[in-house]
Amino acid sequence: MNMRALLAASLFALGACASTQRTLSYNAGYPDADVFVDNQRFQIWFHDTDQTVLVQRGDPQPLRSLLAQNATIYSSDRALGPLWWGAAANAVLMQIGCYGAEVRGEDQPQVREIAYTCPDPVDVDAQVAERREAWRRGVRVAAPQG
Repeated sequence: MNMRALLAASLFALGACASTQRTLSYNAGYPDADVFVDNQRFQIWFHDTDQTVLVQRGDPQPLRSLLAQNATIYSSDRALGPLWWGAAANAVLMQIGCYGAEVRGEDQPQVREIAYTCPDPVDVDAQVAERREAWRRGVRVAAPQG
């Protein structure tokens, strides 16, 4: 009985975490883009209503599967700095005339949310829909300098 209570409390605490709840506000399906920054692989999801993208390490798979993988495989790997996450987001954002403005989520080891801005008006949903298939085949950019 005590194990059930501990499990329930743990799940509640995880669900109550603001960054976890925020992450789960993204579409749970496959990512919009598969990005390689040098030899590091990232997946990108565009938020349905906000000017943010979710960037997560790993191979293409549905969001919740990748979250579970990152909780085990990459859980203690914090080697990549904010420039890597920004480079992954900008690999697709710059193609639509936007750029990453703020990296959030350092409390999650292998997931970051990037707020972005677009200097000129852009129909982001239309641009993502138009480019998604090409992006899913892979976008490659160089490692960030610095």
